[in-house]
Amino acid sequence: MVKMRPALTALLLAAASAALVAQDKPEFDVVSIKKNTQPITVPTARPVQRPDGRFSMQRVPIATLISRAYPPAVPIDMVGLPEWSIREYYDVNATSRLPSATTDQQQAMLRAMLADRCKLVAHFEKREQPVYDLVLARSDGKLGPNLQPSDVDCEAKAAAARAAAEAARAAGTIPPPPPIPDFNGPAPVCSFRMTNGTEGSGTIESFARLLRTAAGRLVIDKTGLKGSYSISLPINIMSMRGLQTPDDSAPSIFTALQEQLGLKLESSHAMRETLVIDHIERPTEN
Repeated sequence: MVKMRPALTALLLAAASAALVAQDKPEFDVVSIKKNTQPITVPTARPVQRPDGRFSMQRVPIATLISRAYPPAVPIDMVGLPEWSIREYYDVNATSRLPSATTDQQQAMLRAMLADRCKLVAHFEKREQPVYDLVLARSDGKLGPNLQPSDVDCEAKAAAARAAAEAARAAGTIPPPPPIPDFNGPAPVCSFRMTNGTEGSGTIESFARLLRTAAGRLVIDKTGLKGSYSISLPINIMSMRGLQTPDDSAPSIFTALQEQLGLKLESSHAMRETLVIDHIERPTEN
């Protein structure tokens, strides 16, 4: 039996302990952040999150990175978020030596990056916030002409997609990106398209999430409608700001929901987990 010297044993134990800490608190190995001053007409690139945690995204606001690091927080609900974190754009590339990274580890790596490069300090706390309840407009439950039941089970389709993504992550592979849809054709099944108007299919709960931009606050589905529906609205709800439409002749979101879908928004309040930004600085570039 080979005996190890106490000093060597202590060194090995320290190395093993450091490895465990690195697994519990993973960090990116190398991070590059550079300000992007391209015209606002240039679209934001889709984020690339590899199974090992490697991350890259071009022309991204820091506020978007915070929302990815602290889900389910979104910029519109954060408290203490400075204007520059929404208006300024950056290119971010970060590498990792981990063979694989869970969703929690990926979020932890983004949090560590933001703490290091932006000196971000944030915490969640319960706060009462104004919301809208999406409810049926008519007491008899009759729906509008542009809200029709669909035979497609969008909840099952979404669950299958999540399972496939998790299986790919566990196998250390990257699932192929979805095919680019024909923007001149109808919206893909169980998705919504916002061009000259809003059309598509999905659950009412998923549709309610889309209304956040148009309504200016979180919309909670309280219609009681189950299953999937085909939906068509004459307005582009994703291009609206607050309650104003880009086209004065277009109906407001309140009018369109009631006349076209038989739904309406009611003001309400809800206690929600809110991300509070205690401190943040512009990122150090390299």
